[in-house]
Amino acid sequence: MNDTIISNLTVSEAFNLVEFCLHFFGAIVLSFLIKEHYKRYFPTLSRSQSMEKTLIATSITVFLVITVVKSSLALSLGLVGALSIVRFRTPIKEPFELAYLFLGIAVGLGFGAGQAIPTIIVVITLLLILFFLMKNVDKNDNNLHFVYVTLDGNVNPQDFEKMLLEANQKIEHNIVLRRLDYSKKNTMITMCVKLSGNDHLIKLTNQINNIFSPSDLSIVDGQKLMPF
Repeated sequence: MNDTIISNLTVSEAFNLVEFCLHFFGAIVLSFLIKEHYKRYFPTLSRSQSMEKTLIATSITVFLVITVVKSSLALSLGLVGALSIVRFRTPIKEPFELAYLFLGIAVGLGFGAGQAIPTIIVVITLLLILFFLMKNVDKNDNNLHFVYVTLDGNVNPQDFEKMLLEANQKIEHNIVLRRLDYSKKNTMITMCVKLSGNDHLIKLTNQINNIFSPSDLSIVDGQKLMPF
């Protein structure tokens, strides 16, 4: 009786090393393709720096899991029980990232289940669709920097207006005011500017120091605002 139950829970399938290696290599290549697509076309300010590595790790991990459990119904049921206790508490800040996450999972599922051709066709087709939908995204956002200026004391609005006017006239780069915070001790200004190199960064720093004479100045790469 026990032998009958065990035989019903186990799928008889011989391990084919060559087929496994081909599917494994295909999963890696396709996951790298998804990663490069995410890196190139996903909006810069919403992009997570760790997502690129996560996409590759997710595809390979799902591939391994499906390869192991597909030969046994008992392992499949055990996997369901194991996953039921897993809790993911990291929020997805940009819903569109879910599309890339599911693409990574789909690659692992498809190649792990031995369905390489349908997986390749669907994933590449979807990446092409996303390419045409996102190709108009401003690539200059990759050069976006945020400038944080702190001035001692509460600056008079008229003096501040003169500073901004002088900044727009003397600074070659297009600076946009994003935020202005007043307090009894200081005034904090947040601006954004697009820079294309270290030379421009040094020149911008000197110009801001000459115009605002800040007590504190920070220039942050817009791509690295969120270290996750």
